[in-house]
Amino acid sequence: MSNQLQNIVAKIHNTMKNKEIYKAEMVGGTHGLTCIFPRLRDIVNYEEQRRVPEQGYPRFIPHPFVVAVQEKHRKEGYEVIAIQSPEAASFVHSNYFDTQTREHSEIKLGNNGKERYGLIYVNNEYAKSARDSVTNAGVILNSRKAQRILENRFPEEKTDELATQLSQLEKGSDPELTFLYTSGMAAIFSAIDGCMKKGTGALVIGNTYVDTRKIFQKLPERFSFKPTIFLTNESEFDIPDMVSVVFLEIPTNPLLEVVDLKTLVNQAHKKGAVVIVDSTIATPCHFSPFDFDVDIIIHSTSKALSGKNDHIGGVLFVNPQNPELAKKILHFPFEMDDDERIVLSENLRSFPERIKKMAENAEKIVEYLMSNSSVAKVYYPTGLKHGNGHVVSFELINDSFETAEVFYDNCTIPIKGPSMGFEKTMLMPYSLITHYHDNNVTLAEMGLKRYLMRLSVGTEDQDAIIRDLASGFSAISAQ
Repeated sequence: MSNQLQNIVAKIHNTMKNKEIYKAEMVGGTHGLTCIFPRLRDIVNYEEQRRVPEQGYPRFIPHPFVVAVQEKHRKEGYEVIAIQSPEAASFVHSNYFDTQTREHSEIKLGNNGKERYGLIYVNNEYAKSARDSVTNAGVILNSRKAQRILENRFPEEKTDELATQLSQLEKGSDPELTFLYTSGMAAIFSAIDGCMKKGTGALVIGNTYVDTRKIFQKLPERFSFKPTIFLTNESEFDIPDMVSVVFLEIPTNPLLEVVDLKTLVNQAHKKGAVVIVDSTIATPCHFSPFDFDVDIIIHSTSKALSGKNDHIGGVLFVNPQNPELAKKILHFPFEMDDDERIVLSENLRSFPERIKKMAENAEKIVEYLMSNSSVAKVYYPTGLKHGNGHVVSFELINDSFETAEVFYDNCTIPIKGPSMGFEKTMLMPYSLITHYHDNNVTLAEMGLKRYLMRLSVGTEDQDAIIRDLASGFSAISAQ
C-alpha cells in the first residue's frame, strides 16, 4: 500500500470513535478475500464492532483501495459508497433501496477518463441501510478496479475464453447462455429480480447463505411480491400456486442436505415456477443440476472454482432448454471485472485436480470426526457424484461459548475465518459469524447450533489436517 493510501486509511480510522481498526493477516495476498480470526473473541469483537480488521471479506469490509476511492469523493454530511458500475448503482438504488433511503441518497458518475464507476451519496442517518442493500446485492466496487482507478490505468485485455471454460465444467450448459457477474450475490440478485413475477412469491428450500436469505426477506417488503416461504424441512415440500421462483442450495448451507431435486423440479414446473440452484458448495465436479432440468445454476466463482482466495465473481448458467429466461435477467450492469476474468481463467486450470484432492481429504476428515468423542454430530452430504464434496460441518459435544473457545483457540488449523473453497483448509464458526445477531429461537427454526463449526477441507496432507483438528479436541478433553 502506498504512503498516500496509508494516510487516507489512517485518516478514516481516526474518525471512527470507540472502534479499533487493526491490520489482520489476509489469505490470498493484496486482493485476498479472507482475514484470519485467530481467536473466537476476535469474531465477537468484530461483530460487536469493537475491533475491526482494515481488510476482510470485501462485501462486508471494503478493501483499502475501495476506501481510498471513496475518500477521493468524500462529501460533508454524506457517506459515499463506490459501486462497480454507474448502471449497477442506479439499478440497486432504484430497485432495492427502501423509500426513505432512496429519498435521502443520490447517484453520481465516477469517471477518471479510463474507468467508469458508480457513486452513491447517502445521508449519514441512512448510510447503514444503503450499505446493507449494496452488500446484499453484491455490487460494491472491487479491489482490482479500485486499484486501477487510483493508479489511473486501463485494465489488462480481458480473456474471451472464460465463459467456455466454465461451460465445459458445468454439464449441460452452453457458453452462449453463461453469464459472468461481479460477485455470486450479484448473480443471485439478478436472477431473483428477473424471474419473480409481480403478485407472486418465492419458496426457499433449506438453509441458504445469509445474504441470499436477506434478499428473499427484503424484496417482498419493498415490492408487490408475496412473503417468501422458507421451508427448513428439505424432505417435505408442497409448492403453492402463488410461487413463481423456487430457490435452493445444493447441498444446503451449512447442514449440507441434498434435496430430492427431481421431484422438486417436477412439482415446480407443473406450477410454472422457475427453479434456481446455487451449486457453489457442490461445484460442477460433484453435481450437475441440469441433469434434473433446473432452469438456472449459479456459482460464486470466488470459492472452489477459483480456489486461490484472490478473486471475486459469480457465474450464472441458463438451461439451454429454456433460453428465453436469459432475456428476463439483467446482465450488463453486473458484469465481472476484466482483471477478475483473467485471474479466474488462470485459477480454473488447476480446478479439476484440486477439487478431487479436496474431496478425498474430506472423506478422511469425516471418518475422523465421526469417531471423535468431542463431536456431537457431523454433517456431510450424500447423493453427490465423484465423492461428496470438500465441506463438512460439525457440532461440538457442548454447544457453549466456553467449549467453542477452547476448541477454536487451540485448534492449529492456520486459516480461521469466513469463506470456503480455498485450496488450504479453512475453519469457520459458521453460526457465530453469519447469524451472530439472531436469537436462539431463530437459530432453532433454522436447525442451527450457536457454535456450529464448518470446515472447508483443502489439499494438504490428510494427517496434517487431522493433527491440527486434534489440537483443539485435545484441549476440550483436558478441561
